Amino acid sequence: MESNNSLQTELKRVKQELAGYKIELHQTRGYLQSILQSSEDIIFATEVGGMLISFSKGGEKVLGYTWEELVGRDIKDLAENPLLFKEFMSSSLQGGVTTHLDLPFRHKEGKSIYCNVTLINLTNREGQRVGTVGVCRDITLWKKLQEDLVQIDRLAEIGRLAAGVAHEINNPLAIIGEASGWAGMVINDAKGLTAEDRSELEKAVKEISGQTKRCRNITHQLLDFARRSEPEKTEFDVHTLLKESVGFLKPELKHTSIEIDFDFMPGPLLMRSDPRLLEQVFVNFITNAIHAIKKAEKDKGLIEIKTLRTDSKAEISFKDNGVGIPPENQQKIFDLFYTTKPPGKGTGLGLPICQNIIKKIGGEISFHSEVGVGTSFTINVPLV
Repeated sequence: MESNNSLQTELKRVKQELAGYKIELHQTRGYLQSILQSSEDIIFATEVGGMLISFSKGGEKVLGYTWEELVGRDIKDLAENPLLFKEFMSSSLQGGVTTHLDLPFRHKEGKSIYCNVTLINLTNREGQRVGTVGVCRDITLWKKLQEDLVQIDRLAEIGRLAAGVAHEINNPLAIIGEASGWAGMVINDAKGLTAEDRSELEKAVKEISGQTKRCRNITHQLLDFARRSEPEKTEFDVHTLLKESVGFLKPELKHTSIEIDFDFMPGPLLMRSDPRLLEQVFVNFITNAIHAIKKAEKDKGLIEIKTLRTDSKAEISFKDNGVGIPPENQQKIFDLFYTTKPPGKGTGLGLPICQNIIKKIGGEISFHSEVGVGTSFTINVPLV
């Protein structure tokens, strides 16, 4: 009798322990499920061969697949380079954990998703490997930022080199200018020259002097445009600044059939703002218009620059008859580093910077474009 009571007591104790373990197991399973459901990272589990047996909701969001689409698939098939990912998984068997390796996955739509991948061996009680757990953090934006910073640094270096070249060119230009002046004096004082020879020599010296001044003006414009300066608010005529911006681009226009048409409102359009920032915007719009017209390969190109005054704002538009912007690209033109120009021709910085400048001075940019017809950019900026 006493033995039965003891046995019943022991059974009761065991049942209580089992109930506790079940509750603990249920809580742990719920906790893990909550992690899988809430995490923004890709968290997956595979069996020994690499076949997926679990995939987090975060992974579904990152790669665009549903769990139903992934059941039974090999994890390496989601990688952009399956062979590289397989080698990476094999290397993780050696030490148990492999971390901090950036690998690209392939999104359902075909784009690349870069992830920082950590793999952990899943073992049973005997220490045998029964699968793999992976945690992958999406670092695509960070990867792009790193590439963008490299590109910005490269562009800054080009700017510094251009400024240095401009300085170097100024020195021989000054010598050529002095030499042409001295040659003019020698020609005037020279004896034995016929009137025709003297006229030809004077004409040649005058041409040398004029072209030297032109080169010097171009280098000065380049240095002024590239020189970093603090924003300043001064009063200026928008019409004058637009004409100076076109003059800055005369080398681009020289060997083209592109015509610039100024359709200005009567009288000056006075504004109090930062002329250097607006000049950068104007030059960018005109440069883009020139490129669009060249790409269209039309017999006659036309860039219309129009100004209006509405209450306390100035409306300035740049219209070209170039190739136009395809509808699928129109949502991207203000994205940083987005460009349709060939390598070496465009940086993808111009329009985002222009948009930032116009917003900074309290204005806004709008545009309208039709493929094969052309593009029109309009900016509205406060006069003060």
